[in-house]
Amino acid sequence: MLITLPLMLFIVMAELSIGAFAVLFLLDWRNMVKRNFLITYAIIYVLFTGLTVLFQLNFSNQELLNTFMLLDKSWTAYLTPFLLLFLLLMVPYTILLLMDKKAGVDGKFKQEEEEVGKTRWSNIRILRLVFGSLAVLAGVATLFVLGMIFRPLAAAGPAEAFAVGSFFASALALGGVMTAMWLGHWYLVTPALSEKPLRFATTLVLIGILAQLLFTFTGGFSTVAPSQSNKVVTPAATVTTTTAISAATPVPNSQVKPSDAPVIAPLSTDVIGWLRLLVAFVLPLALLVFILKLIHDRSFQSATGMLYLVVVLTLAGEALSRGLFLAGLS
Repeated sequence: MLITLPLMLFIVMAELSIGAFAVLFLLDWRNMVKRNFLITYAIIYVLFTGLTVLFQLNFSNQELLNTFMLLDKSWTAYLTPFLLLFLLLMVPYTILLLMDKKAGVDGKFKQEEEEVGKTRWSNIRILRLVFGSLAVLAGVATLFVLGMIFRPLAAAGPAEAFAVGSFFASALALGGVMTAMWLGHWYLVTPALSEKPLRFATTLVLIGILAQLLFTFTGGFSTVAPSQSNKVVTPAATVTTTTAISAATPVPNSQVKPSDAPVIAPLSTDVIGWLRLLVAFVLPLALLVFILKLIHDRSFQSATGMLYLVVVLTLAGEALSRGLFLAGLS
């Protein structure tokens, strides 16, 4: 588990950074949120993606990935270039966003209801959207490379394709819920905002989680390698040297466990799998349905509190999913 922990963390960080930027860019493309929100979180996502790149270079680079026998090594060389390209394209997008004083909507409820979805085209906006589109494409390519590298961990056949697709679904779910949570927090300081952007972002999260669930039940996730499915581990026999003390001599309060006694794992992989279904899918889906109802009623404070819970659940669920998926490597 300790061997695959850096890989698990990197995959979650990559999915989060790519998905979060993609959802933010869609909100910008559709002209649905204020300029200050776009600038603030575009900068945050650039910094987080920079951390993801540093983490990948140190803990998930080509040399380290090639040490794992089960991974597809023909794709490992493409991971760093595409991830770096994604980061580099985010930078000019963010700079152009700072330069465009007319980006986003105004923020007044009546006026915003009329402005949402209506684009005000200018040369700087067109150039910004070009860089943003290229950044999203680079992120999509990064997810595809990740999926191709790790697809041998799934069962042979269609399950490999589902495993690749699961990376895209997870990116949409993780990135969408993070952006939706930040957007919900923005409503707390600007309550006059239209509910359309938050409903749009929350719907994307719902679609992402449903796609994850679909890939799970179609075999996209190989939870654990067959060699790892044993719940009982028998330690190897130890060799002891003869001592001067007779074996018949009683040892007071001896609590030594016999060397051939089985060690029972605290949780079986089946239990962890069911826990993952509960944390990653059942609870988030139930909360998201309720959140959409709260958004419709313009109860943004309650909806934002629920979104915090969904963020925690989706991150924990994805960590469990990737941990089980990568168990076959150790």
